[in-house]
Amino acid sequence: MKTLLISMLRTATAYGTHPVAFAVVSGRKVLAQGQAAIDEMVNTDGHSMRLSLDSPANLTERLRVRALSKRFAPVLVQRHLTDNGTFTERFRVRSRVNWVRQGEAEVDVLAMLEDDAELAHELLPSVTRPLTHLLTAEAAVAALVGAVTSTPVLVHWWQTGGLRTLGVRDGRVVWQRMQSFNVGQGDLGQWKTLLDSATSTAPLEFSGAHGQVLRLGKGPWVSDGDWASNGSRDLVTKLQGLFQGVSGNEVLLQPELYGLAFATPSESLIVNGYRQRVMAWHFAPWVAGTVATVGALLLGVGLWWHSQAANTLAELQQEQVSLAAESQALQKLKPPAEAVTALRSAAWRETALGANLRADRFLKELLTQIPSGVQVKELRISRNGTAAERVRVVDGQPVLQADASDPGKRKTQVAKRDVAKGVQPVADTGFTNGTPQRSMPVAGEPSFLVELNIVVPGSYAQAKLKAEALAERLTLLGRLNDTQLTFEDTIKGEPGARLKTKLNIAAGAF
Repeated sequence: MKTLLISMLRTATAYGTHPVAFAVVSGRKVLAQGQAAIDEMVNTDGHSMRLSLDSPANLTERLRVRALSKRFAPVLVQRHLTDNGTFTERFRVRSRVNWVRQGEAEVDVLAMLEDDAELAHELLPSVTRPLTHLLTAEAAVAALVGAVTSTPVLVHWWQTGGLRTLGVRDGRVVWQRMQSFNVGQGDLGQWKTLLDSATSTAPLEFSGAHGQVLRLGKGPWVSDGDWASNGSRDLVTKLQGLFQGVSGNEVLLQPELYGLAFATPSESLIVNGYRQRVMAWHFAPWVAGTVATVGALLLGVGLWWHSQAANTLAELQQEQVSLAAESQALQKLKPPAEAVTALRSAAWRETALGANLRADRFLKELLTQIPSGVQVKELRISRNGTAAERVRVVDGQPVLQADASDPGKRKTQVAKRDVAKGVQPVADTGFTNGTPQRSMPVAGEPSFLVELNIVVPGSYAQAKLKAEALAERLTLLGRLNDTQLTFEDTIKGEPGARLKTKLNIAAGAF
């Protein structure tokens, strides 16, 4: 079955239309390829169409968002792209959740302006044959590289006077960087400097000494055939051998076009209503052919079979009309109110629990670390950093802010606890049992400061050893600061030492 592959640059226009590159393929064989106006695609062969659209507004990235379950991730991605100003107009988005753990989700995101997607539908002959795949250009390049390897590859892609560097793994864009470069205003020899700059900022898995590097597109390396480095020439050979009937270099020059042949439906930005119409489009010829064959074989039986075939065709046509109407209705749908309420409630609980401290669990763990004979004279717990901020709600979402009564200074709430003299830690404290996942405090995140005044009995050597061992055990709970050990009589005539220290613990660690 023939497929028409099309690559289009949104910003390129000529004589009131858009020039495109196209290729007609049947499996891995290229039957025709060239460049033409997008209006001429109606006269080009192909049972179905696939389009890669290159637009400055496209987004092809791997994001991390706060999420508690996979079913909330698509809603959170849409909200993230709207709130941070990535899109200020209507847009389409396709996301795939890689994992969710500890309240964070890693999501591969493809997004495109709704105006760009609708323009593609209008200019292409999508009424007479289905547009099965609509991808960003970066996703098509990643799909081409993913057809020959799943390992990390750094792809330098030259497109419209600029250098785009993509970090590709498993056929998906993990990282990217764009560097504008006008050939007419600069020395062409500067392209190696651009490559070195992009490589130096890439993640370690792509920029290491043994990383694989490809150079694609109509860049300065075409004249020398220098398509790869770091031992990646075998990948070039594999890419050149993917298609028959076309020069291997054509595949390397137009990766955004030939990568469409390896794109999966999960990456397509076709809306659900039109996607169902495409499925009906594919099945309609098969159903019609089956009905025609059965009708020919059973023509002698009577007109009953013929009426069945006519009824089936009428149902298919009616279904296509209803699916077209459903496609318009689905675009106006919003997430259910109960889903938004559940999401806000989950975000509230996560923010509130992440900025608090279970004092009973912390004191139980602290007293477990205190050896026999050692007395805790004074214990002082105070909120530190953003943990001291009060919670404000905006549109149902918790927002941390400084106390309104004192805008120039954060108000710290201090809880002071004096432990009675002579009280020793015991095994059963009566606190609530729990097994939290402890973590060390991180700068900028909520934390608590615990000031400890501890009396250690014994001679100079004994007290010193006990104090050092105690300090080492306290480091299991948090980060120690300002530790002082002063030797003095704990009781008149009894030698000992006083250990003063500050323990910084992460909020939510207990």
